Amino acid sequence: MTGAPPVIGVLGGYGAVGVAAARVLTAGGGLRLRIGGRDAEAAARYAAALGGAAAGVAADALDDDSLGRFVHGCDVVLNCAGPAYVLGDRPRRAAAAAGADYVDVMDGSGPGGAPAGEGTVVLSAGVAPGLSGLLPRLLTEGAGGRPGWPEPGAARFTGYYVSLGAFTRTGATDYLMSMDRGYGTPRAQWRDGRVVPGALRVAEECVVAGVPHPVTAHPYLTRELTAQARALGLAEARWYNAFDGRHLLDALNRSRAAGDAGAGGDRAGGPAAQADAVVRASALDALGRTPYHVLWGVLEALEPSRDPSAEYPVRRRTALIRGEDGSAMTGVVGAVAAREVALGRVRPGIHRAASVLPPRLVTDALRRHLPGTVVTVSDGEPARRAVAVSTAGDDMEDGVL
Repeated sequence: MTGAPPVIGVLGGYGAVGVAAARVLTAGGGLRLRIGGRDAEAAARYAAALGGAAAGVAADALDDDSLGRFVHGCDVVLNCAGPAYVLGDRPRRAAAAAGADYVDVMDGSGPGGAPAGEGTVVLSAGVAPGLSGLLPRLLTEGAGGRPGWPEPGAARFTGYYVSLGAFTRTGATDYLMSMDRGYGTPRAQWRDGRVVPGALRVAEECVVAGVPHPVTAHPYLTRELTAQARALGLAEARWYNAFDGRHLLDALNRSRAAGDAGAGGDRAGGPAAQADAVVRASALDALGRTPYHVLWGVLEALEPSRDPSAEYPVRRRTALIRGEDGSAMTGVVGAVAAREVALGRVRPGIHRAASVLPPRLVTDALRRHLPGTVVTVSDGEPARRAVAVSTAGDDMEDGVL
């Protein structure tokens, strides 16, 4: 890089995620922003509102020539556009061709291999994946070596993600398409260094911190958590996607059933009809209620008792992240990743955000830029050991995720 402030191009820069990301990047200073979107006037208006360090440029993420013009001269491209699974890796390849580093709030991958000439790439810099993968790191930092706390190899992590709020059409499309991408294993858990399929059951009436009433939690071991469990040396790891209400869950189950029954896995009614159904269902669940996004992580460590006949007590650390606007939370995480890359704090190569971003840096940014967001990390009192994980039986309720 030259002595001039780095240029970060925010693709989708006046959308819900891009707006939040651009505000965070502007607030930190020391950067120049290029706000991109298909509506040149909208991009220019938002850039003007941000101040003199930003410029608005027309950019169509589905047009290679338009993308090429947008990324030319950028040091880092932050992709906040969507639907992510429609765009695929088109923005990533454009950034590589222009010699720019790249950050994506979603997966940012395509069917082929990595583009030639890539520098530093950070993918999945959003809420889930993203913040979800930072939870175990947030909890294990400083745990080993404390009185009563063993190293992570004798610890179990359990994480939950619960959200309530109406999906956008773009968000619904991405959610549905992610169901077919193999980003995890339903009902599995990580145990003793491997993925154990079919180990967990759907938890009805599950109590999750920060959520006003019990929810339905579906076990889904993500590849993100598997990577973190392996890197941290966790003895066990579990993840649950939980649903506050039945409408969205029912719509997703209908979509999955239609896809399984259709020829080649195509969902009945087509992607547009399925996305509309998810938008309607999410709005019904959220009707008359305040939207929220909750990520809750629990780290448990067994303490062998001196009395062999006694039950093992458990030490617990918990982390809670609760915000009202998932798009804004995603924008903050993406902005932190883009700034870290622009300042040369992430080594060259392809990374997932949960593996390279400092957890405290991200949670501090959430607190600072989204005042309504709650972030707490607490050490709990020793408690009785939880009931052992049961193996799924014939009465298991299948979950979509």
